Parts: sequence; structure tokens; C-alpha cells
Amino acid sequence: MKLEVGYRNSFEVRQEVYHCRVPREISILYLSDLHLNAFSGGLILGLQKKIHELDPSIILLGGDYVDTEKGVEHFDSLLNSMSGKNVFAIAGNHDRIFGISRLEKIIKSKKVVWLEGESVALNVNACKIQISNRVAHPHQTKADVNILCLHEPLNMDKLDNSFNLVFAGHLHGCQFVFWKNLKGLYPGRFFYKMNFLRRRVNRCLYLISKGLGDTLPLRYNCKKDVIYVRIRQF
Repeated sequence: MKLEVGYRNSFEVRQEVYHCRVPREISILYLSDLHLNAFSGGLILGLQKKIHELDPSIILLGGDYVDTEKGVEHFDSLLNSMSGKNVFAIAGNHDRIFGISRLEKIIKSKKVVWLEGESVALNVNACKIQISNRVAHPHQTKADVNILCLHEPLNMDKLDNSFNLVFAGHLHGCQFVFWKNLKGLYPGRFFYKMNFLRRRVNRCLYLISKGLGDTLPLRYNCKKDVIYVRIRQF
């Protein structure tokens, strides 16, 4: 167990393997809750290095990007490092405080797909992928893999059962973890039902990130993280 104070703490890569009928392997990296500010330079350098190392097929940005004006420069640098990749972004609750329209403009200027309230179909490695921010799946295409990208976790009974992968963030693992089990991270789960790391129901794998930053930079036994999923053939 470890107490982490400040903005200079590292993050972990949580790796998962998901098996389904795909022609070739695909990899997805989910980043959420960056809360960038003047002290976030080290985090951005670490993320840039890790993205280069993992070289994911798809990058999903799960919201809560910038807390202060000085964080915009770091966000811009991160987006520049993703140039040429399949990158999709949604908004978080803190983005409404900073200004969604401004962040959307920055994101779109970097050729990142603004996924807020939308669904997008694409082909990656001969595989048909549909990525959605809409809980009610529109079934616009017959996809090999259906992905739901959220900021705030939703109860699984509210989700369309056609999703293979669901990503969310927002809760930060509640920043303090005194114990954990298969049901989730405690004591946070007493207050937030969805305060868990992973859940599998039938073919759907639901993954919740502990985030990469905090407005209040204080954590206990709750390592910051990104989620990296490799989708492989059966």
C-alpha cells in the first residue's frame, strides 16, 4: 500500500485480452480523467512514451481533460503525439466546467473524432469496428466488435447487450482504497456501485479506469492507470 501526494506519480498499464471472431489482432488504449494543469508535463511525457511503445490500433479518450488554462498546452502536446492514429474523444463532467465547445474545437483541429453522442464505424486490420458513445446501440453496421466509450459508468442493466467492450472512468477508484475484492474497491464501492475495475457478463467486458489525474492530488493504494486491451481470435 502506498500514499501518493502531488502530480509527479507514475501510472500503470492495465492489460486485458478479449477473444472474439476477428481476422487479426486489434489493440485499444483507453485514457481518462487527465485533469491537466501546470504540473502535468511529466504525465504527458510518460503517456507519449507509452503510446509509442504500445502502438495501439485505436485510442479512446474518456473525458475530463483540462483543469486549468496552463493544462491546455499539455493537452495540445498529447494530441499532437497521436497524429495519424485512430483517436476518438468524448466529454467528461469537468469538461463542462472548462468549456466543452473550446475543447471540442481543439480536439477536432487535431483530426481526432469527436464521438460525443455519436457512433462511428471503421475498419482496422480487416476487422469491422463500431465505436459508440450512445447507450442505446444504433446497429448502424454489422460489426465484428462493438465498443461503448463512456465517461461516467452506467449500470450494466442500462446497456445494450450487443456491446463487446465497455470503457468508463470518472470515479478515480475513489482515490483511497483500503481493500478490494471481486465486487470492487472499498470503501468507495459503499458510495458508488460501479467502483470496480472489471466486470464480465456473458460476452461483454466492462472496464473502469482509475484515471490519470486528480483535481485534489491525493491517493492511497489507488494507482493511476490506462487500460490496454488486445482483441484476439478465439
